[in-house]
Amino acid sequence: MSNHDQDPSVPADGALVGDWNPHDVELLVEAGIFTLRKIRAASPTEPGKVGEFVYIDAPDWVNVIALTADEQIVLIEQYRHGIGAVTLEIPGGSVDDGEDRVAAGLRELAEETGYTGERVEVIGTVTPNPAILNNICTTLLVINAERTCEPVLDTMEEIAVRLEPLERVPELVREGKIDHSLVIAALHFLDFVDL
Repeated sequence: MSNHDQDPSVPADGALVGDWNPHDVELLVEAGIFTLRKIRAASPTEPGKVGEFVYIDAPDWVNVIALTADEQIVLIEQYRHGIGAVTLEIPGGSVDDGEDRVAAGLRELAEETGYTGERVEVIGTVTPNPAILNNICTTLLVINAERTCEPVLDTMEEIAVRLEPLERVPELVREGKIDHSLVIAALHFLDFVDL
């Protein structure tokens, strides 16, 4: 669980807090797309301070900002069971075991939208919710995206593809039409890119 291989009582990279020392990890629930685990861990500064914590062991995710030659962004509409509503998002999904994150992003883009592109680059990575999730979400930028194939949706997926002018994205976020936190994080990385 540690992101570095040093004494856990010594914080890394100038941090003021050290890593907790994990003891026992227990499987609680296998739920297909994730696993719920409980861990016992000791404080790096007070070894007698031991607590039990739960976390979700999830695959890494990837999001794709695909831009057409005329600066349209490829968006998708899809019903999300967690909130019981349709959301407006960028394409994305899980990285399969052993799959490269760029390959996963290009696969998800083609499967969900039928779009492919001529140039792809990683523009950022976030930890979706480090309090309870152990995965990362990578954002890819695909330039000169165009529809080259038919989407191939999973059995339970119902997705509509929607193009919007890139310049309209801030308005869609301000109005709450794009409100998925990982999509907003991905769009923020786009601000650091020279198009």
